[in-house]
Amino acid sequence: MTDVDLEPLSELSVLTAAGTPVRVATAWAERPTVLVWLRHFG
Repeated sequence: MTDVDLEPLSELSVLTAAGTPVRVATAWAERPTVLVWLRHFG
């Protein structure tokens, strides 16, 4: 398994379903997290 540098992701912000911006780093601050990027083609 290759180590991944997550530091660049810590500065990234995403929108919640309610439209509120959240820093990605807060997702793994308390426990392991799986991030999934989905792109909708509609």
